Amino acid sequence: AFRKAFALNYKSNPDVYAVQGYDAAQLLAAGLGAVKGAFTKRDAMLAAMNKTVVDSPRGKFTLSASHNPVQDMFLREAVGKNNEYKGVAVKALADPGRGCKM
Repeated sequence: AFRKAFALNYKSNPDVYAVQGYDAAQLLAAGLGAVKGAFTKRDAMLAAMNKTVVDSPRGKFTLSASHNPVQDMFLREAVGKNNEYKGVAVKALADPGRGCKM
């Protein structure tokens, strides 16, 4: 739905920044919804965000322990102005967060 609405409004496909913004908004909405908008309940908000499954244009994903997306990495080919899907390079790639203190 996001990709279609974006393409209709902007006459182009959403770039990586548009998709990341959309994903971030979903995470924030999940966190704020869990604490009924109370930003001061930071720990509860983050816990809810960590449990969220984001339904992204790049595919559904969750967050790793280091708060990075656990997601499939896709093979794509640039053809003219389009970025065409070719396959999946790695399924559910998670950043191990070595040295992360979160």
